[in-house]
Amino acid sequence: MQWEKVQEIYPNQFVLLQCLKSHVEADKKYVEEVAIVRPLEDEREATKELLRAKGDRFVYHTSKPSIIMEIIRKPNIRGKTPNENGVH
Repeated sequence: MQWEKVQEIYPNQFVLLQCLKSHVEADKKYVEEVAIVRPLEDEREATKELLRAKGDRFVYHTSKPSIIMEIIRKPNIRGKTPNENGVH
């Protein structure tokens, strides 16, 4: 389903979505097609679902003109942990 259709069905509301089609440019993910998992009642429920979301599931608000997400990469930390050196 296109984002515009989701906005029509659930205006000004948080929704739990499944990404079906997207592409990445630089450090942004552009979502082109989604499946609606379910609408969310309020910010509290949206936060709970956001914390549980995995893989291609995510929470988004329909007031946004398009679905563009910034990709945040965790830095790789190399080296020994304190316990590996015998330090506690």
